[in-house]
Amino acid sequence: MAILHWKFQRITAITLVPGMLYLTYYLLSINELSYEQITSDISSIYGILFISILSSLMFFHSSLGIETILQDYVHDGRLQGLFIGLSKITHAVLLVITLICLYIIAGF
Repeated sequence: MAILHWKFQRITAITLVPGMLYLTYYLLSINELSYEQITSDISSIYGILFISILSSLMFFHSSLGIETILQDYVHDGRLQGLFIGLSKITHAVLLVITLICLYIIAGF
């Protein structure tokens, strides 16, 4: 199971690199865009897919990383399980909030 966890962590890290580079480029040039252009970009099918996929990968990668940290530094098994469960719930809730906000911005 640890090998699968390690592989997922590495795969998500590698797949996040190009998305984060593009997002950084986009955010650096956002001053040149109008509000309508930004909402149009986000509301397009490519924008929705990009944000949905990038957010899912980012929250999954973050959840895996925090789980690893908790396994390394929390030695009480019950507390470790509790914190890992809370972390997973928090990540899932944040992803749902992100997708709801995307839904609202897209105006579906």
